[in-house]
Parts: sequence; C-alpha cells; structure tokens
Amino acid sequence: MFVMFVRVKAVSSLQFSDRKCIVLLFFAGFAVRLVPELLALSHPIGFDTIYYAAVMKDGVVWPHWSTFFTRSWLFPAISVSLYKVFGGDPFILLKVLAPLLYGLNVAGVFWFARKMLGWSVHAAVLAGLFFAFQLASLRISWDLLRNTLGLGLLLFTLPFIRSLGSRRSFACFVLFSLLTVFAHEYAAVTLAVAVLGLVFWRFVRSKHFSVESRRLLAGFSPALAVFLAGVCLRIFPVRYVVESNVINAGDAVNPRPFGLFFLVDYLNVRSTVDWYAGYWDLVLSVVVLFALLYLPYLFLVWKGFFRHEVLDVWVGLLLVGAFGCLVVPFCALEYWHRWMFMLVYPFTFYAVSGLKVFLGSYNGGSFGFDLKFLDGKVRGMLLLTVLLGGVYLATPVLMFVSGFSVGSLPVVYPYFSTSPTVPYEDVDGVVEAMEWLNRNMDDNSCVVLQHAFLWWGKLYLDDSHKIVHFEYDVDFAVNTALNYSSSSVYFVWWNQPIGWYGVTVPGYFTRLMDFGRISVYKCTHV
Repeated sequence: MFVMFVRVKAVSSLQFSDRKCIVLLFFAGFAVRLVPELLALSHPIGFDTIYYAAVMKDGVVWPHWSTFFTRSWLFPAISVSLYKVFGGDPFILLKVLAPLLYGLNVAGVFWFARKMLGWSVHAAVLAGLFFAFQLASLRISWDLLRNTLGLGLLLFTLPFIRSLGSRRSFACFVLFSLLTVFAHEYAAVTLAVAVLGLVFWRFVRSKHFSVESRRLLAGFSPALAVFLAGVCLRIFPVRYVVESNVINAGDAVNPRPFGLFFLVDYLNVRSTVDWYAGYWDLVLSVVVLFALLYLPYLFLVWKGFFRHEVLDVWVGLLLVGAFGCLVVPFCALEYWHRWMFMLVYPFTFYAVSGLKVFLGSYNGGSFGFDLKFLDGKVRGMLLLTVLLGGVYLATPVLMFVSGFSVGSLPVVYPYFSTSPTVPYEDVDGVVEAMEWLNRNMDDNSCVVLQHAFLWWGKLYLDDSHKIVHFEYDVDFAVNTALNYSSSSVYFVWWNQPIGWYGVTVPGYFTRLMDFGRISVYKCTHV
C-alpha cells in the first residue's frame, strides 16, 4: 500500500501525460498479474486455463457459422493464432497473455477515470493502482480470460460516448463496440444496457431524441445487431453436428426458467459451482462472498458514491446480477458470483472518490497523496484490501505448501479458482495419467472423466480416444460409457480421498496404475 502511494506521488510529481500513464499502468498491471504465474513455475493457474490450452491445441475458433454470433470468440481467435505462430507449450503462452489482459484492464481503469469521469491524472492513476491489487479484480483475471478481455475493451469503449461528434471517435466507438461484443457476453450486456439506458434517460429528461442520442444509437447499431443476432440464435439455436471425441453423460441439472439461456433457478441448480441446499444456503454464500470482497473498503465506497449517468446504469446492472438471486432465486441471472466480482469496477471509482473526500478535507479541498493526511482507519481499509489481494497473488505457493489460500475459505471456495482444477501437487500426476492412457487405450475403449479432468483429457489424449464427460453422477457416466465401449472403460481419480468434487470411485473399478495421488482405474463390468 505504501509503495502504491509512492508510485502515485512520483507520477504526479513528474506530470506524466495520459499516454505515458497508460503505458506505466499497463506494465504495472502486467507485473502484478505476472507474480502468480512465476510462482506456479511451469504449472498453469486457474480452473478454466486448461480449457483455453485445449482450445489452442484444437485450433478451432468457429465450429459453425452461428458460433460467430453466439460464442465469445475474440480471445480464442487471438490465442489460437499466436499458438499456430509460436507453437510450444500452450500454458507458457497463457502465462504471458493473462498478465497482458490484466495490464489492459488496469490501463482501462485509468482511461475511464480520465475520459469518462473527467478526473485528474493523480486520481486516475490511484484508481488504476487500487484496482490492480484488489481480490475481486485479480479473481476475474485468474482464469476468466474472455471476461477479462471483454471488460478491458469495455473500459476503453465507454468513454468514446462523450466525444462522438468527432469522426475519429465515432469510428473508434463503432470498432471497440464490436470488439467488446465479440469478446464476452457480460461485457456485451453491460455495453448494451449502458448505451440503451443512457439514451432512454436522456429521452425521459428532454422528451425528445437529441442529436447526441441519435449519433450514439447510430454508432452502436452494428454491435447491437450482432448482439441481438446472438441472443436470437441462443434462444432459437441452429442445430448442427460437430464431430468430437467427447460424449456428454448429461448429468448436470441447470434449470432454465422459461427456457431462457441467461436465467437460472438457483433453488434447483446442480453444477460444479452452483449447488445449494436451500434458500438460506444461497443467502449465506452471497453475503459471505460480498463481505470478503468489499467489506474492507465498503465505507469508502459509501463515502465516495456519486451520481454519473453511465456508472448509475452499470452498477445497477451488476447489483441486479449479484443480488437478484436473493429476490427471485427461482428466476435470476446466471452466475451471480461473476456479476459480484465485476462490481470491483464501479466500486473502485467510488472508493477513490471517497479517498478524494478524505484527502481533500485534510488538504483544504486539494487532492494530495501524502499518507499522513489519511485517517488511521482509512489506511487500515486500504492495507487490508491490498493484503487480501497480495495473499491471493501467492495462491500457487500457499496451495502447494499448505493447501489453503484466501479462495479456500469455507462457503466461498467454489467461486475462486485456487488451483488448475486439481491441487498443484497433483498436476504432474494428471498429465502422466493422461499420457499413459493415450499410449494404452485402443479405438474400442473410452475413459470416464469428471469435469475437472475433462480438458486435461482433451489436451493430452488423441482425438481417436473417446471421453465420457460427467459432473457428479459417475454411475450414470459409466453406463453411458458401456454403450460406447466394447473393450475397456477407464476412470481417472485420486487414490486417496482429498474432499474435492464429492465423487467416490465405484467398487466395480480396479486400480490399474498410480501416478502419485492420481490413479487410472479400469471397469470390471466390461
């Protein structure tokens, strides 16, 4: 925390330009996010990172024309292209791309504060640095790489709303809007709600569509057309068949109210992340996660809250996404926890505004950065916030040494990606097990893989080997596998209970090969 303020003070004293500050903050974000990648050595970090590596190896960005509209394909297109050029270990490339995306977001926070909020360079730099060390922002960057790219682009897109009178700004807004929609659904939804909400409120206030509103709608219309096409194709999907070696056992229960893809019945959902014993179990999860992420500096958010036409719509959407499951748990937006993580963006601006209030009151209204002007309680809030982020940065080491980190706390651990689907000490065992299967499976055999092992299988098994994928019902998956295999059915799991994923090895499997704590089992029913 002290280092952060020293940097801000140094930047303010040198009077850097916006361009130089963006570059500096980009590399600051890159450096911060590079820490866990270096601590993990050659191992990947994050649950979804294995998925991205498998996509890079597969090399397919659009399996069907409709996925151009229905998939977040921008990051896969970038990563697949780079992998085809450089080759090598896909995890090494991801260890560079993830910090680069985080640097984009940290620089984007500065850009938004300067161009959309009209803040001084000093305040915008502080916003970027404060964002860089927060637990919520680091969690998004951990393995939600498409989301990270989408939000980074969103931060650079929204400020162009203020300068659409310029042809250059108009063209940039059109381009960045399209890229944001292609990058991630949540960023696309945020952009659509912000633009349409802004046009609506301007109309309500003035009772007519101003020139600015018409220009804004014209600039957003290409991205809006793509966005609406994607929504329609998700509701009324085009049926197509893609050849794959993965057979889905179909045991995941994910109720969709009214058949809409973006709504979930949280009282009946059954998935690896969302599975609640009842309403109060859901309430506990929401409250504890919010407290862990934002309670340390919530007072600053309250103290610095201000009205802004874009931020009002943005934070309103995020609050509905994060807490709507408590109001209508049977029909709420999907992944409430991801909406809650994204609250870090507007909360960062409110918190820095709160700091401006405190610093301004001690400096006669001027915004300085000397820590001696901050109240001890405020310094404690900042220190605790940065400390939580710092501990999360050390997750690879903490999980390897003790098996515990900030993300391992009871109640909230499903929402944090503390390990690459398995404990770090088991990564090598999983790889060795998959490589052994790749050498010993024949064309008439298949392997049953729980969701945590699926993408390891996609990454290390040849496409000729069949994979039966399941989430929690291993017996159903085995019965599915028996219908496809006339030779052998294998299973990969731990040979000693570690308490992860709630799956136990059925008695009709025999242990075939051990790779540390990971074993390959063979079904005796065949």
